[in-house]
Amino acid sequence: MSAPTHPGSFPPLATVWRQRLYLISIIACFVVPLALSWWLVGDWRPGGSAQHGELLDPAQPLAELRFTSPEGQHWDAAAVRGFWTLIHTAAAAECSPSCQTALYDMRQVRLALGRDLERVKTLVLLDGPPTDELRQWLAAEHAEMMVGATDAATQDRLNAAFPVPGPVGEWIYLVDPLGNLLMRYPVTVDPSGILKDLKRLLRLSKIG
Repeated sequence: MSAPTHPGSFPPLATVWRQRLYLISIIACFVVPLALSWWLVGDWRPGGSAQHGELLDPAQPLAELRFTSPEGQHWDAAAVRGFWTLIHTAAAAECSPSCQTALYDMRQVRLALGRDLERVKTLVLLDGPPTDELRQWLAAEHAEMMVGATDAATQDRLNAAFPVPGPVGEWIYLVDPLGNLLMRYPVTVDPSGILKDLKRLLRLSKIG
């Protein structure tokens, strides 16, 4: 027979723990998702010592991005939407040594992503239609890179978005899959820094 329960007596210890565990499980259902969301939002973009370039905060949409391919196809921001995109601006007459370094680093960073490389595009924006020589060089050396002719205002807009503008053609820009200008890197940056930032973004991002 079970022991009689008298008014005012304490419930069995097992019952108390079951009630506490039930209460804890209810609290966890609310707290854990909130904590996880906070962590993801805090880490979604590189911050503090994790970033190797200059973060634009807040990010700025590139809604007015317009460019034309060497074949005459007209593109806008939709051409890179859904992808993380590395962009460099350059002259249409020739690709200077700093331009060549930037394009090479962009290509190698993308290739180093392995199976995630399809989530990333590279784009060079020229200040006019490329010369035949430059067009042939780009096709031979950077066949996977998008090439677009745009106006100087578009090139300047990328640079002017940041608090301290620098020389046009001296930066590699990072655009997120929603079409927002997110970061820039000097062409002299160690490309391993860009790679680390991109890997982190691709790991944490649910888009692109």
